[in-house]
Amino acid sequence: MKAARLHQIGEKLKIDSVEMPEVGSNVVLVDIKASGICHSDLNYRDGVSPVGKLPLILGHEIAGLVSKAGERVKGIEEGDRVCVHYIRSCGNCSYCRAGRENFCEEYQMIGKDVDGGFAEYIAVPASNVLKLPSALPFEQACILGCAVSTSYHALKRGRIRAGDTVVVYGVGGLGAQAIQLAKIFSAGKVVAVDTSEEKLKLARKLGADELVNAAVEDPVQRMESMTEGKLADLVLDFVGAAQVVEQEIRCVGKGGRMVLVGIGQHDIRISPYKSIIGKEMELIGVNDHLRSELAQLIDIVGSGMMDLSTSITHRVHLDEVNTGFRILEERIGNPIRVVVVK
Repeated sequence: MKAARLHQIGEKLKIDSVEMPEVGSNVVLVDIKASGICHSDLNYRDGVSPVGKLPLILGHEIAGLVSKAGERVKGIEEGDRVCVHYIRSCGNCSYCRAGRENFCEEYQMIGKDVDGGFAEYIAVPASNVLKLPSALPFEQACILGCAVSTSYHALKRGRIRAGDTVVVYGVGGLGAQAIQLAKIFSAGKVVAVDTSEEKLKLARKLGADELVNAAVEDPVQRMESMTEGKLADLVLDFVGAAQVVEQEIRCVGKGGRMVLVGIGQHDIRISPYKSIIGKEMELIGVNDHLRSELAQLIDIVGSGMMDLSTSITHRVHLDEVNTGFRILEERIGNPIRVVVVK
């Protein structure tokens, strides 16, 4: 089969001809129809986050058709439409038993530690696939596996409550989803912050109540003005840049929560008392998401409560995967999600 593989850190992916993956007794073979390009894939290519092996097939947002199911697989059949949960876990350790497989003692990430979805086929444990509604296009379904589910996990970790003032920093592949989900969770006010007018216009379409262009105005001052000094109940970071995170912390009000999702390369500097202790702010980290959350999201999207169509801004074929990387990296055409389609 054809696959796009990373051979050396910092280099472009190469289109290789590789052996079809084997299908064990508890494994399913998925004919990949769509695989999203995540900003994390840029980090893996560039060595910001280490990968498990080289060469490696990148890609962790995956949807397609079951081509073959192992003899011991139950409930999944050939022809089923599925998306892939990218965390391979043991199911037996204390974290897995507690429903926190993102901390599994034998954790492996598809597309980072083991071969992923920039290929024609992938073999994964049957427990890693979830069935999809028949009406959901594969190019939208694939982003459920990271962009949407990670945003969902961030809101759950941030304990979003009805009536909360929620600030979403970065209207990209994850932030765009967080805006819709915050409204589904009955946020009182959703504020979108970005430096791109095009992305802020999209944020408005997705339900944002207030827009802040950080390139031309101070988000902290704007938050103070629109909340009469109370600031935000919940701030979500999808940017990761140190100076941005430091600014976001100043947007959090008394007793508020700050959720870090974006991966940056530099440390942040904060004053423990002024930033956290004095206002009893909670600083919360987000790492991956859970299979149970992906299942919940499939139900939400299947019910029509959430529209993913506006999130797919660019489509490329497998042979053009490096073009897709360049579109995302250089922000060509204001990308939200670039998807490799078959």
